[in-house]
Amino acid sequence: MPCFPYTPTTAVSIRTLELFRVTQLHSPHISIHSFVKTLCDLHTLPFKSYLSCQFSIALDLYLSIRTSTEHAVQAALLRDMADWRLRHLCPPCTYTLVDEEKLKFSMLYTMDGNDSLKRILWQEAAPPTSAEMDEPVLGESSESTDTRQVGKGVYLTREQVDEWSKEILEALNVPNDDDEESPCAERWRNMKTELTARMWGIFEETGLFLALCHHGFVLLLADMVRSGEL
Repeated sequence: MPCFPYTPTTAVSIRTLELFRVTQLHSPHISIHSFVKTLCDLHTLPFKSYLSCQFSIALDLYLSIRTSTEHAVQAALLRDMADWRLRHLCPPCTYTLVDEEKLKFSMLYTMDGNDSLKRILWQEAAPPTSAEMDEPVLGESSESTDTRQVGKGVYLTREQVDEWSKEILEALNVPNDDDEESPCAERWRNMKTELTARMWGIFEETGLFLALCHHGFVLLLADMVRSGEL
């Protein structure tokens, strides 16, 4: 796999890229930096920092090819509908036999979120004005825009999640169930506004929200971006 589109001087074998992909799936803390250093030791070559960048480029290209191939295969098998995976993911929940007795609850699932995967939004410092000399002012984001889309049929997009934002629901006059008396209200603390409002501000991503069927299959995943658990 080349590292440059024209006249590349460095290439990475597909077997090496696949080894790193599978290894990182089982051990996410393994970084490209440490893996490239290992390759340099195996080839008895001095490590150079630019090799990590070249390996990253080759890995992105390899993953893009894998994704495109997977989409082509799914389309050929007529499995490219938006909800195909959700309808056929769990055989005990979604596969129905002829003349099977209809259950009262055909599927049991649970949803919950965890805010342990936090990522701070990096922003440039804006030039302070005379009225804001004592308070720091944040400017535009200094991060590169990532336009890649992964996990089609698994991850909900930001646009889908934002449809359930507090502002949109208030504009639609959707009734709030929180106003009803509930015996769990005093015990349910992770959604209290006064506890979470101070935290979401500095984070771009705060964690994952997922849905599981009772057989352990992951139905859907949502990346919690700033707003937390909508």
